[in-house]
Formats: sequence, structure tokens, C-alpha cells
Amino acid sequence: MAGRGYLVCLSLCMLVGFSTPVAAEPAPDGAEYSIYLVTMYPGEELFTGFGHIAFRVVNHETGDDDVYDYGTYEYDDPLLGWKFLVGSLQYFCSHTTFKAMVDWYSGDFGGILVQELNLTPGQKAKLVAQVAHDCLPENAAYSYHHFYNNCATKLRDILDGLLGGELGQLTKTTYSERSLRDLIDASLNKWQFAFSRWVVFGLLNHTIDVPASRWEQMFLPWYLSHEVDSLVQPDLPGRPPLVVSREIVVGAEKGPPPTPSVWAGVVFLALLLLFFLAPLVFVRRFPNFARSLCGGLTALAGLAGGFYGTVLFFSWAVSPYPETKYNFSTLIFHPGHFLLLWWGVSLLRGTNRWARPASGYLAVGFCISLIVTVLSLTAAVPQRIWHYSMATSVTCSGLWWSMRRTA
Repeated sequence: MAGRGYLVCLSLCMLVGFSTPVAAEPAPDGAEYSIYLVTMYPGEELFTGFGHIAFRVVNHETGDDDVYDYGTYEYDDPLLGWKFLVGSLQYFCSHTTFKAMVDWYSGDFGGILVQELNLTPGQKAKLVAQVAHDCLPENAAYSYHHFYNNCATKLRDILDGLLGGELGQLTKTTYSERSLRDLIDASLNKWQFAFSRWVVFGLLNHTIDVPASRWEQMFLPWYLSHEVDSLVQPDLPGRPPLVVSREIVVGAEKGPPPTPSVWAGVVFLALLLLFFLAPLVFVRRFPNFARSLCGGLTALAGLAGGFYGTVLFFSWAVSPYPETKYNFSTLIFHPGHFLLLWWGVSLLRGTNRWARPASGYLAVGFCISLIVTVLSLTAAVPQRIWHYSMATSVTCSGLWWSMRRTA
């Protein structure tokens, strides 16, 4: 799922927009059509990190070669992020030519896979009628949801309907070892996505921490193309494979998003601890500077933790998405951290009277973080937040020790 803009809530996960939707009227008989599934593998930019997918329709009678895309949105809308947060963001079905799509996407994505589908003439006619109907201006808009109503799930549902529920029967009751959070985390597992990955990971609550069914994980385009490869055509004699042929037209074949290494997290925690212990380097020779540095780091931690906590509570209150409500991340991040901002600024100004309450606040924060870590690792808290609680405990301990030595 890709786009030229990025929604912070889910990073995640937008599609490149085309021009104003144009409808194509299908012929009554689908025999003259060839239908393809076109999958764009994830790229190196944030708006391509989840990949993309669309239908390709070749009309052998007219020579038209079109791609129908359920991923269009107004990426230059200044209220894009707000509309997503409050649930009013709309996506559109549109279409362009296959050549224009390849020219547009080939430089952004990691590859383009084309799978020809073995559909009956009746199924082809229904599919063409469906996408043409969805691209009409009065029908093009739909309410986007990253997991349940996006470019991939739209195509998944259409194919399942054409195949008489065959796709759903095979995938709705079998589960993978990965949760939706795992899939999001793996898709954003690149250094250039680090900040967005951090924001998204904490913004989404425990509802995405249960194992995902194979049906659910098809919100990612790669999994839809993978499942289609193993399907048969139930409406043809002998139930032949659904995919007639597959071709990589750009780039190279790619597998599913890889599981992130734990070592990156270990290195991050070590660097985070060293960062907040930095005032100790200067405490002997430059005590005033060490005290100011400690105050600045305290203010920075309070600003970051308080602001993110405010975002969590705000999204809980105003967002219609159930994935942002009842968020256990608020045990760690909350607006109360703005007190550290106030105390840190006071230390920067040379006022030491706030050092003791700040130190006590950090000690309490360290204890709470350790408790939350244990509860999360033992699944007593259903949401996977131990990454954040460990980072918070490291931050609190580093700042506490620096403050004790410099204030």
C-alpha cells in the first residue's frame, strides 16, 4: 500500500494516487478479456513500504490494457492526517493504463509481479463490471481502513466472491504465527522507517496482538498474491490452478516481510542509556555544563513522553478505529510527563530546587516501567508494549543517575 503522503497513525501504509477516476463499460461477454493480478513489492520509501496491488484488465477486442486501482487518495490534502485520525479519510477506485502504471511505479517499488488468472468468461465479465462500477465518480469513494478495507482487501473480497468463497474457506480458519502487529512491524523494519515504526507500534492497542488468520494477513499485498498462487479454479472441470502464469516485469521476486532482529533493539537500548548518561562525562571538569545538559535531557524526555502520551489519549478519544482505544501504552506515556519538561527547564536555568521531585518522579517511572515490562512479557497485559516499557526504564534510570550526580 503506497502513497505520496504518509499518515502518522499507521505510517503506514498509503497508496500512490492517480488522476480523476474514469469508468470503462464492460462488454456483456467476458471471453475477450484477460485478467491479471498486479503486485508491487515493498520499496525503500515510506509510502511504498507495504507494497501495492491492483487488477489488470486486457480487452482483446479494443486493445485496451488498463489497471484498476483501489488506492487513490488526495495526497496533497493539508488535512490528510486529521481526516485519517477522525475516520473521514476517503480512498477512491480509479484506473489508468498498464504502461502508465509500470512507468509510475517501477522506480519506487522493489518489483512488479503479474499473475494471469484462470477465470471463466462469466467471472471475467463480473469482475470487469465490478471495477467499472466502482470507478464511476458516484461510487469511487470508500472509507479506508488499513487492516480491513484497503487496496489488497478490496481485491481479496472481489476474488473470493467470484470463486464462490473458495479463498475464504481456505484461509479464514487457519492462522499464522504472526499477529497484525508483527506484520506491521516487519513491514516497517528499515532504518529509514524507524521513527514511523516507533509511533505506529505504540499507537495501536491489544486487538492486533492476537495471531492473524491467513485471511487477515492478506491486508498486505504480498500475502494476497501468495495465496492466489495456491488456489484452484472451482468453476472449471478438474479444478485447475487459478494462476495461469506469473511474470516479474520489474525488479526481482521477493518473499514475505522478514522478522526483525532482536539485536537492533538491544543496540538501541544501549545507545539510549549512554545518551541519558552523557552528563556524567562532564561532571568532574565542567559541573555547570553537566547540570545544564542533564536539565536539557530531562526536558527533552518530558517533551517527547508528554506529547506522545497526549497523542495516545487524543486518538483514543476522537478516533473511530477500535485499534486506538483502550491502549495500554498510556501506562507508560501520558501528559503527566510534561512535568519533566518544566523541571528540566528549571535545571537549565540553574534552579536546583526541582531536582529532588524530578529525581523521585524518575524513580517511580523506573519502577512502573519494570512492572509493565514483566506484565507484558507474561501476557498479563494483553498488549505487546514491553519494548516501550524497557526503553522507558532505561531512560528513567539514566536520567535519575545523571541527576543524582549533577544536581
